[in-house]
Amino acid sequence: MNVRSLWYTDTRRVETRSIDLPAPGPRQALIRVDACGVCTWDLFIFSGGFRKQKPFPFYFGHEGIGRVESVGPGVTRVKPGDRVALRETPDIGSIGGGHMADYALQDESVLIPLPEDDVPAEHWMIEPVACCVNAVNLARIQPGMRVALVGSGFMGSILLQLLAISPVAEIAVFDMRKESLDYARSLPGHAAHLIEVHDLNDPKAVPTSLDGSFDLVFEAAAVEPAFRLANRLVRAGGTLAIFSWHHHDITFGFGDWHVRGITVLNTSPGANPHFADCFYQSIPLISSGRVDLSPLVTHVAAPEEAQPLFEKGLAKNDGYVKGVIRFR
Repeated sequence: MNVRSLWYTDTRRVETRSIDLPAPGPRQALIRVDACGVCTWDLFIFSGGFRKQKPFPFYFGHEGIGRVESVGPGVTRVKPGDRVALRETPDIGSIGGGHMADYALQDESVLIPLPEDDVPAEHWMIEPVACCVNAVNLARIQPGMRVALVGSGFMGSILLQLLAISPVAEIAVFDMRKESLDYARSLPGHAAHLIEVHDLNDPKAVPTSLDGSFDLVFEAAAVEPAFRLANRLVRAGGTLAIFSWHHHDITFGFGDWHVRGITVLNTSPGANPHFADCFYQSIPLISSGRVDLSPLVTHVAAPEEAQPLFEKGLAKNDGYVKGVIRFR
């Protein structure tokens, strides 16, 4: 089968190409992709940051949502027509493994069945929600905690939604972008009175009175100043949860954590051998609207229009928070 796919062809360059997909093999399903989210990892690849690990050109995508088109021998968990989320393939660039294409091939064991509802595919980006659910699970949030969130972009805003429905006493949000701060201020219902917002563009945004005052601090900005601010905010005996993926080395005196008795968590999906469970936890959160991606998905484009979307994502301009490539 000849299908359209979106390829990384050089630094800051994406284009559509055709690939040939085989028919699904034993226990495989062919998925007709409706949409695939543009992750920070995709933007890192687009920037050229991954070229030593995987030379251009190749295609990828790991936030696919679609429907089962056909199945191979022995498939029992899904059937043609079922709505599913795809899982990330460990073999980046493999034909059939990437979700940035009209169709993808996956083993039935890793497909996540989704309910039939009116939520469009671009708002069913369940993989990033599962990552945030994983972080909240690993952080072991207790009633009455004071929690700080440093970095409230797309992933941070999902974390914020989860924190807002948890039994914490207070949430403080720290970010530099107006879009993120406005969203934090807009959270509806009972969560609104919990949230205190700090604009990091203001030199006085973080008073020293906040130093060492939070039981739990999530660092979700992936830049060194945010890491240092998060460390500054956590109280003695508290927990620092490293959520973001840092692509650059940081020089840091780890003795500070020892002296203050800080628990440091790596909340990467790789830290949880049962990460797949987080997808199933995420389904009722999205279907009930308790996690709502609609205000966070700001840019949706067809594959042929991907180049400007990726450029906006990398520059974080034009109000970009989250991009999605829609194949149908």
